[in-house]
This record gives sequence, structure tokens and C-alpha cells, in this order.
Amino acid sequence: MNIREIARRAKVSHSTVSRVINQVETVDPKLVRRVQAVIQEVGYRPNFQARALARGRSHTVGLIVSEITGGNPFFSEVILYFERAAVEQGYEVLISFADTETRPDHIAVCAARMQERQVEGIAALTFGMEEQLANAALDVPVVYAGADHDLKGVRNVRINYLPGFRDAIKHLVDFGHQRIGYLSGRMSWSSMRTRYEAVRKAMKLAGATLDKELVAECDHTWEGGAQGVGSLLSLPKPPTAILCCNDVAAVGAMKTLASRGMQAGRDIALIGFDDLTICQFTQPPLTTIQFSPRELAVLAFKALIEEIQHVEKKTSFEYRTRFVLRESTCAPKENGVIKG
Repeated sequence: MNIREIARRAKVSHSTVSRVINQVETVDPKLVRRVQAVIQEVGYRPNFQARALARGRSHTVGLIVSEITGGNPFFSEVILYFERAAVEQGYEVLISFADTETRPDHIAVCAARMQERQVEGIAALTFGMEEQLANAALDVPVVYAGADHDLKGVRNVRINYLPGFRDAIKHLVDFGHQRIGYLSGRMSWSSMRTRYEAVRKAMKLAGATLDKELVAECDHTWEGGAQGVGSLLSLPKPPTAILCCNDVAAVGAMKTLASRGMQAGRDIALIGFDDLTICQFTQPPLTTIQFSPRELAVLAFKALIEEIQHVEKKTSFEYRTRFVLRESTCAPKENGVIKG
């Protein structure tokens, strides 16, 4: 099945079929309906690459994420919702995973390959690794998410971590917690340093102090959370509440708590970060700070399309985190000490 056969069946010229497929507005509506009826009847699917060449546009955008290993579903959800947003606007998505663990320059390499494949723009959801792309020779629009600062001529989806942490810590302080611990994630990641600074500022706003001994640096993975909370519980005077750098670490922490006969929401207060779907199904359901992969993906795609279409609007978008209360927090023990 091809355009000429569609034209023969619809009794129109093949150029009319081409204009209908490419959504040219000047075609007579009656002819549009006739051609579309034939296309639907025979199940015709246009050649995407041929259409792109004819239009001089690829209708493809690139998406770079910094990781998808370790079982963390955050970036999987980002990819899912970014692609859905793109498909709704008639775009294909070329996805690349930047392996920065073994290749520090891999983000720039991924972007260069995407440019070779004629993507119309690139969204880099790499959270603090944007300097590599800022120094790369790219001739396509680029949007960052999670950059620490605005970059000249580039749209940036900035993450405001403070609102979520502020409300979470106020919740803990109102409960009576004074010794609040934090599983920080690796401080070599700028996004983790930014979250840590937000926690410190939120603690100050609540009239509390973040003691250095109550900060455990760990991998932001299931295993990292399990190990990190173990080190905090082993302190002579452990925390009565723990904030985690992400939900995955918090779920890992729950495993260590269970191995010590403890439960979040009963023996210790536990709060995650991200609000992944799994938070609703843990036992107990995990209180967390919402950093929605869906909202982030949609906002990043919107920023990228505006950049591609040269929309003269703000160059910086903001995503504000939000506190989500469930059942994994509680008041501290009467003696203020948790024993495992």
C-alpha cells in the first residue's frame, strides 16, 4: 500500500493524499475526510523518514537521562511520561543513557550522536551534569532539568527542593523530633549537594540543627539506603527520625529496620523523596516529598518545544517539591532513644 494506491481508491491525485498526510490546511475538508477514510480502511501508515525529509524536519527529539541502573524506577517513569507528551505532539523520542560512572564525557558524546541523527532538540535530565553539554558544540536547542544555575540562552527546569523539605521537617519538629538524621546520597553529585543544602536551610527555618554525625552519605540505591540507615542506628544516640535522599533509599532503609525488629511509623519516623508509585504500597505507606517524574517530564518537554519553536517566553521553569503525608512518621519514643 502506497500513496498512489490510496489516491486511486479515494479518486484524488497522489499530491492531494500527500497534502492530507502532511496536514496541509488548504485541502478541501471533503477531500480530507475521503482520503482519511481510505487510509483508515486499509490501515496505511506513512513512511516517517520520508515525511521528515519532505518537510525538512525530523520531528524527533532527544532525551538524555543520567542513569537507569540499580533498580531505581525514577528515570523509567521520566522516560515514559516524556515519550507520552512527545507522541501527543507528533514527535518521536530518541533516548540515550549517559554512563557517567565509567565515562565522564558520555553526556556530550550522547548529545553529539543525537545531533548527527538530526533531532530537533535535546532534553538533558542529568541533574547537575549540564556543564558537559554547555561546553559541547551543539547546533540544536537544549533544555536542562535540575541545573544548579541558569545557563545563557538555554531553558532550564529548575528544581526548588526547599518547599518539600521545609514542610517535612516542620512536620517532624511539630511531632517533637529533635534528632533528625539524613541519608544524603553521594555528595559528588551536585543534585545531592543541592538537596543537602535545602535540608540544612529547612532545618534552620524550623529552629532545628542538622548534626554532622546524623548525616550518612550513601549510594542512592536500595542497598545504599539499607547500609546508611544501619550506620545511623548504630550511633550511641541514634536519630528518632530520618529523611532520605530518595524513595529507593528509604525503602532500603525499611528492610534494615525490619531486620532489627523495628517499623517506620511506629519506632522511628521515615521520609523519602520522589513520591514513586511504590510509596503507596510499602508497609506502612511511605511519607515522602513529591518530585513527580510525570510532572518533571511534561514540564521538560514543554520547555523543549518552546525552544524548538522559538517561543519568546521565560528561559527558566521551576518545579516545586511538595510534602506528601502518609503513615511512616510518628512521634519520638518517650526516652528519645531508639534501640534496635
